[in-house]
Amino acid sequence: MKRLAFLSFTIATLIAPIQVQAQTGCVRFPQPPNPEAELRYLLSHPRAVVCPSSQPDPAGTARILEKGARDSAIANQRLRCSLSGRVC
Repeated sequence: MKRLAFLSFTIATLIAPIQVQAQTGCVRFPQPPNPEAELRYLLSHPRAVVCPSSQPDPAGTARILEKGARDSAIANQRLRCSLSGRVC
């Protein structure tokens, strides 16, 4: 019973702040961002469209893209090392 109550509270907490914009058909996430909740929502709603931010943050976007590129390069290097059988 406690698990069910916790689960329903968790789901309500994750979904409640997400607003669906009826006139545009897109989803607007609250600020500050909660990447885990946003990812869960998008995975459970595969055809959801995210509204563009009303206040774009070019510096934040650049940081995110740089981090993604860096993480991808590290993962690719590890994969190449493991496929070749050497320790890097």
